[in-house]
Amino acid sequence: MMRAIDAPDQDPCWVYITCVNSIASYNLRDRLAALTNSICISAVDYQTKASTNQLFTLLPCLCGNSDIVMGEVTKKELKDLYSSHMVAPRKPGRKVYDYLLSRAPLGRCPFCGIGQVSTLDHYLPKARYPQFSVVPLNLVPSCKDCNTGKSNAIAVTAGSQCLHPYFDQQNFINDQWLFAEVAHTAPTTIKFYVKEPVYWDDVSKERVRAHFEGFKLRSRYSIEAGDQIACLRDTLCQYREILGLDGVKQHLELEARAQFRQHRNSWQTAMFQALACSDWYCNGGYM
Repeated sequence: MMRAIDAPDQDPCWVYITCVNSIASYNLRDRLAALTNSICISAVDYQTKASTNQLFTLLPCLCGNSDIVMGEVTKKELKDLYSSHMVAPRKPGRKVYDYLLSRAPLGRCPFCGIGQVSTLDHYLPKARYPQFSVVPLNLVPSCKDCNTGKSNAIAVTAGSQCLHPYFDQQNFINDQWLFAEVAHTAPTTIKFYVKEPVYWDDVSKERVRAHFEGFKLRSRYSIEAGDQIACLRDTLCQYREILGLDGVKQHLELEARAQFRQHRNSWQTAMFQALACSDWYCNGGYM
């Protein structure tokens, strides 16, 4: 599930100016440079609201790409600052892009915990919030599936916001809220679900559900679990042969505890807990 990442400390003003200064067109460069102060103010506002779970209060830009959105600059020109002057190879801003990509622990996507990081996700999409197109705090390393497959809906309440790896940590990391159950099928399948701690506030409960559904993690985790269960079969058969049924259960319990210590809300933790608690599975459901 979500992995926490320390928020990048790069100066958003410096990043913006670095991208703007690589533009060849004097006219476009000057028009974008004139927005520097406004972009810096927007970046500070972003950090303040993200720190207080208020990003949903920022109003989206619903105009067309050719419309002026700030100063004398169009939405498309602000969006292109990212794609043409941060992502593009051999541009000075590319160093920022590569640095942000490298900050994902072990190269794993912080939104899902299963995909390999390959791109940056605009937490607030640049199509609706072009002023944050190159603001580092809005750029989160992610896998392709999370970047392209998440819900396109704009959060309009605190509870409808998905989790932000730079800002949403603490209880979302320390408390378990991802669980699973075993389906008595052949082959065995795992069904994942969210069960929030009862002592959480309502907004936190809503947010983990929004994250789980928005990134389509129910089906993605079930697929991962299916592959793992297929690999477990031979191992569990050997444990049963040597140690009996109790050996099978003990092995699954040990795996569950090990995964829990690593990541409390990983699909592996939920899967092994569910398998260890299933008498049907432990008594031969894996065979």
